Amino acid sequence: MQYLKDEVKNRIIEETLKEFNLMGYKGSSVRNIAANSCTSVGNLYKYFKNKDDLYENVIGSVYSKLMNYIVQFKNVEFNNKTQMIFYELMDKIIEIFEENSIELSVLFNKSQGSRYEDCKKVFIDFITRIVTENTKYELSLKGKKLKDNFLIYLLSYSLVESIGIILEKKQDGEEVRKLTQELIDIFYKDILNRVSAV
Repeated sequence: MQYLKDEVKNRIIEETLKEFNLMGYKGSSVRNIAANSCTSVGNLYKYFKNKDDLYENVIGSVYSKLMNYIVQFKNVEFNNKTQMIFYELMDKIIEIFEENSIELSVLFNKSQGSRYEDCKKVFIDFITRIVTENTKYELSLKGKKLKDNFLIYLLSYSLVESIGIILEKKQDGEEVRKLTQELIDIFYKDILNRVSAV
Protein backbone atom coordinates (compact mmCIF):
# COMPACT_ATOMS: atom_id res chain seq x y z
CA MET A 1 0.00 0.00 0.00
CA GLN A 2 2.83 2.42 0.89
CA TYR A 3 4.45 1.76 -2.50
CA LEU A 4 1.29 2.91 -4.28
CA LYS A 5 1.15 6.07 -2.17
CA ASP A 6 4.78 6.87 -2.96
CA GLU A 7 4.14 6.20 -6.64
CA VAL A 8 1.14 8.57 -6.67
CA LYS A 9 3.07 11.27 -4.79
CA ASN A 10 6.05 10.97 -7.13
CA ARG A 11 3.76 11.17 -10.16
CA ILE A 12 2.15 14.32 -8.72
CA ILE A 13 5.59 15.88 -8.16
CA GLU A 14 6.67 15.02 -11.70
CA GLU A 15 3.52 16.51 -13.21
CA THR A 16 3.78 19.55 -10.94
CA LEU A 17 7.22 20.40 -12.32
CA LYS A 18 5.94 19.95 -15.89
CA GLU A 19 2.94 22.20 -15.20
CA PHE A 20 5.01 24.97 -13.59
CA ASN A 21 7.58 24.75 -16.39
CA LEU A 22 4.85 25.04 -19.01
CA MET A 23 2.48 27.54 -17.37
CA GLY A 24 4.51 29.27 -14.66
CA TYR A 25 3.36 29.64 -11.07
CA LYS A 26 0.55 32.08 -11.88
CA GLY A 27 -0.88 30.16 -14.82
CA SER A 28 -0.63 26.70 -13.33
CA SER A 29 -3.65 24.76 -12.17
CA VAL A 30 -3.97 22.18 -9.41
CA ARG A 31 -6.79 20.65 -11.46
CA ASN A 32 -4.42 20.14 -14.43
CA ILE A 33 -1.73 18.69 -12.19
CA ALA A 34 -4.23 16.23 -10.70
CA ALA A 35 -5.58 15.22 -14.12
CA ASN A 36 -2.09 14.75 -15.58
CA SER A 37 -1.14 12.72 -12.49
CA CYS A 38 -4.13 10.41 -13.08
CA THR A 39 -5.57 11.27 -9.68
CA SER A 40 -8.39 13.43 -8.34
CA VAL A 41 -7.96 16.92 -6.91
CA GLY A 42 -9.21 15.55 -3.58
CA ASN A 43 -6.56 12.84 -3.59
CA LEU A 44 -3.85 15.36 -4.54
CA TYR A 45 -4.80 17.39 -1.45
CA LYS A 46 -4.04 14.35 0.71
CA TYR A 47 -0.38 14.81 -0.30
CA PHE A 48 -0.11 18.59 -0.68
CA LYS A 49 -2.00 21.43 1.03
CA ASN A 50 -2.28 23.77 -1.95
CA LYS A 51 -0.48 25.18 -5.00
CA ASP A 52 2.11 26.91 -2.78
CA ASP A 53 2.93 23.60 -1.14
CA LEU A 54 3.34 21.95 -4.55
CA TYR A 55 5.59 24.80 -5.71
CA GLU A 56 7.67 24.65 -2.54
CA ASN A 57 8.08 20.91 -2.99
CA VAL A 58 9.57 21.17 -6.48
CA ILE A 59 11.42 24.52 -6.17
CA GLY A 60 12.20 25.07 -2.48
CA SER A 61 15.19 22.74 -2.10
CA VAL A 62 16.91 24.10 -5.23
CA TYR A 63 16.34 27.69 -4.06
CA SER A 64 17.72 26.76 -0.63
CA LYS A 65 20.88 25.28 -2.18
CA LEU A 66 21.47 28.48 -4.16
CA MET A 67 20.87 30.70 -1.13
CA ASN A 68 23.17 28.53 0.99
CA TYR A 69 26.09 29.31 -1.32
CA ILE A 70 25.18 32.99 -1.46
CA VAL A 71 25.06 33.19 2.35
CA GLN A 72 28.44 31.43 2.60
CA PHE A 73 30.04 34.16 0.55
CA LYS A 74 28.66 37.03 2.67
CA ASN A 75 31.29 36.39 5.34
CA VAL A 76 34.29 36.14 3.02
CA GLU A 77 37.00 38.72 3.62
CA PHE A 78 38.35 40.15 0.38
CA ASN A 79 42.02 39.42 -0.21
CA ASN A 80 44.26 37.78 -2.80
CA LYS A 81 42.38 34.48 -2.44
CA THR A 82 38.87 35.91 -2.79
CA GLN A 83 38.66 35.51 -6.55
CA MET A 84 39.54 31.82 -6.23
CA ILE A 85 36.84 31.37 -3.55
CA PHE A 86 34.33 33.21 -5.76
CA TYR A 87 35.08 30.93 -8.71
CA GLU A 88 34.78 27.85 -6.47
CA LEU A 89 31.39 29.04 -5.22
CA MET A 90 30.25 29.90 -8.75
CA ASP A 91 31.35 26.42 -9.79
CA LYS A 92 29.12 24.94 -7.07
CA ILE A 93 26.23 27.15 -8.19
CA ILE A 94 26.79 26.11 -11.81
CA GLU A 95 26.68 22.46 -10.66
CA ILE A 96 23.20 23.19 -9.29
CA PHE A 97 22.33 24.65 -12.72
CA GLU A 98 23.56 21.47 -14.36
CA GLU A 99 21.68 19.11 -12.02
CA ASN A 100 18.44 21.10 -11.73
CA SER A 101 18.09 23.02 -14.99
CA ILE A 102 14.30 22.59 -15.24
CA GLU A 103 13.67 23.63 -11.63
CA LEU A 104 15.95 26.64 -12.08
CA SER A 105 14.25 27.58 -15.33
CA VAL A 106 10.96 27.68 -13.43
CA LEU A 107 12.58 29.61 -10.58
CA PHE A 108 14.25 32.20 -12.83
CA ASN A 109 11.55 32.56 -15.48
CA LYS A 110 8.18 31.52 -14.10
CA SER A 111 8.00 32.44 -10.42
CA GLN A 112 5.79 35.53 -10.74
CA GLY A 113 3.18 35.47 -7.98
CA SER A 114 5.12 32.99 -5.84
CA ARG A 115 7.23 33.66 -2.77
CA TYR A 116 10.30 33.27 -5.00
CA GLU A 117 9.42 35.91 -7.58
CA ASP A 118 12.36 38.11 -6.47
CA CYS A 119 14.97 35.37 -6.83
CA LYS A 120 16.61 36.95 -9.90
CA LYS A 121 16.99 40.26 -8.04
CA VAL A 122 18.65 38.43 -5.13
CA PHE A 123 21.04 36.74 -7.54
CA ILE A 124 21.80 40.01 -9.40
CA ASP A 125 22.49 41.78 -6.09
CA PHE A 126 24.76 38.93 -4.96
CA ILE A 127 26.85 38.93 -8.13
CA THR A 128 27.01 42.74 -8.22
CA ARG A 129 28.19 42.88 -4.61
CA ILE A 130 30.83 40.18 -5.00
CA VAL A 131 32.25 41.52 -8.26
CA THR A 132 32.18 45.09 -6.87
CA GLU A 133 34.03 44.14 -3.68
CA ASN A 134 36.57 42.06 -5.57
CA THR A 135 37.11 44.87 -8.10
CA LYS A 136 37.62 47.40 -5.28
CA TYR A 137 40.18 45.11 -3.72
CA GLU A 138 42.04 44.53 -7.01
CA LEU A 139 42.04 48.27 -7.81
CA SER A 140 43.33 49.11 -4.32
CA LEU A 141 46.39 46.97 -5.07
CA LYS A 142 47.06 49.35 -7.97
CA GLY A 143 46.45 52.44 -5.85
CA LYS A 144 43.09 53.14 -7.47
CA LYS A 145 39.47 53.33 -6.33
CA LEU A 146 36.28 52.27 -8.05
CA LYS A 147 34.35 55.37 -9.16
CA ASP A 148 31.00 53.55 -9.23
CA ASN A 149 29.71 50.05 -9.82
CA PHE A 150 27.01 50.81 -12.39
CA LEU A 151 28.78 48.86 -15.16
CA ILE A 152 29.18 45.91 -12.79
CA TYR A 153 25.46 46.07 -11.99
CA LEU A 154 24.60 46.12 -15.73
CA LEU A 155 26.87 43.14 -16.38
CA SER A 156 25.38 41.22 -13.43
CA TYR A 157 21.84 42.02 -14.56
CA SER A 158 22.68 40.90 -18.11
CA LEU A 159 24.35 37.73 -16.83
CA VAL A 160 21.34 36.69 -14.73
CA GLU A 161 18.89 37.48 -17.54
CA SER A 162 21.08 35.50 -19.96
CA ILE A 163 21.21 32.56 -17.54
CA GLY A 164 17.40 32.68 -17.42
CA ILE A 165 17.30 32.40 -21.22
CA ILE A 166 19.80 29.54 -21.21
CA LEU A 167 17.75 27.66 -18.61
CA GLU A 168 14.57 28.20 -20.59
CA LYS A 169 15.98 27.18 -23.97
CA LYS A 170 18.45 24.42 -23.05
CA GLN A 171 17.47 21.29 -21.14
CA ASP A 172 20.84 19.54 -21.14
CA GLY A 173 22.54 20.24 -17.81
CA GLU A 174 26.07 19.99 -19.17
CA GLU A 175 25.26 22.49 -21.93
CA VAL A 176 23.70 24.85 -19.36
CA ARG A 177 26.89 24.62 -17.30
CA LYS A 178 29.18 25.24 -20.28
CA LEU A 179 27.18 28.22 -21.58
CA THR A 180 26.97 29.77 -18.09
CA GLN A 181 30.74 29.47 -17.59
CA GLU A 182 31.37 31.02 -21.01
CA LEU A 183 29.06 33.93 -20.17
CA ILE A 184 30.84 34.59 -16.85
CA ASP A 185 34.14 34.76 -18.73
CA ILE A 186 32.69 37.06 -21.42
CA PHE A 187 31.05 39.43 -18.94
CA TYR A 188 33.81 39.72 -16.34
CA LYS A 189 37.07 39.08 -18.21
CA ASP A 190 39.34 42.11 -17.94
CA ILE A 191 36.78 43.91 -15.73
CA LEU A 192 39.48 46.05 -14.07
CA ASN A 193 40.22 47.78 -17.37
CA ARG A 194 36.56 48.39 -18.13
CA VAL A 195 35.25 49.96 -14.91
CA SER A 196 35.55 53.65 -14.04
CA ALA A 197 38.39 54.06 -11.58
CA VAL A 198 40.00 57.12 -9.95
